[in-house]
Amino acid sequence: MDVSAIILAAGKGTRMKSDMPKCAELIIDKSMVEYVVDALEGIQVKDIVTVVGYKQEVIRNILKDRSLYAYQEIQLGTAHAVSVTKDLIGNKEGNTIIAIGDMPFITQFTYYNLLQKHINEQADLTVLTTIHPQPHGYGRIVRDQYGNILEIVEEKDATKEQSEINEINAAVYVVDNQKLFQHLEEIQSSNNQKEFYLTDLIKIFVQNNYKISSHIVNDYNEISGVNDKNQLCDMQKKLQKEIITKHMLAGVTIDLPSTVEIGVNVVLEPGVVVRSGSVILGKTIVGQNSIIGPNSEIISSEIGKNSIIKHSVVEYSVLKEESIIGPFKHILNNKSYWE
Repeated sequence: MDVSAIILAAGKGTRMKSDMPKCAELIIDKSMVEYVVDALEGIQVKDIVTVVGYKQEVIRNILKDRSLYAYQEIQLGTAHAVSVTKDLIGNKEGNTIIAIGDMPFITQFTYYNLLQKHINEQADLTVLTTIHPQPHGYGRIVRDQYGNILEIVEEKDATKEQSEINEINAAVYVVDNQKLFQHLEEIQSSNNQKEFYLTDLIKIFVQNNYKISSHIVNDYNEISGVNDKNQLCDMQKKLQKEIITKHMLAGVTIDLPSTVEIGVNVVLEPGVVVRSGSVILGKTIVGQNSIIGPNSEIISSEIGKNSIIKHSVVEYSVLKEESIIGPFKHILNNKSYWE
């Protein structure tokens, strides 16, 4: 059965205080939306449609042909955002994952488990949820006495009792594609925000006796979104700590980790030493026993084993084994550097 995906990425992100589309903001060396696409590609989604809006060309330039695009000229809510993809995938059979472009930490593993839960239970709609110790700001999952989901209530529309629920909506779903587009137009904007909420689809599916399931992700941090630069910084720190820990456990020496920046796609072979103040980003491979730094920057380059690079910059280049670079050199776009 074919699986498509819709990524909602049309927002400006006013609280970012930035001229960039929100989902284009970088976490280390990749935009938020790229992390989402990476995860969806990892579970072999057939068609990805990204909903773009504010400065759409920025998102298009980032993702290029990794996605199809649907334009949301005016932001009228999440249901409206999904509806603008109808011409591209509205007639498809199978299931569609609805993902959020500013939730970069939802892993490939979680998307896979969400999809498998949906398929195994033969559900019409499956909701990703989590138990959050501080649910303020999130939609709440309302269940009946048997544990069945009845509705999702946005916090601004919740009663006092509903606001005390700590199971929250991650705003990520798997849904039967035909039923999704069949019922989208039934969603009304009769809420405090006067927007078309995709969460209202739950009540519509309940009324039609469709099967609704849920998958609870254990780590609530995984579904954290980004609303301002402070949250963006916190996410970057968290991810950077995970990356550095992974490399050190694999046999890489990193001096003063708090001064080092390493990208998510960087490959550091065992025995590599990264000195303080160094930055290694992009699709970089550093060979065994090489020493990077101090105060060096490597961008999308291949460094042969047993090399030494200190107080220098290497960008988009290939260095042979046992290269000695620096201090104070800049190598750019050199695919066969021999020194």
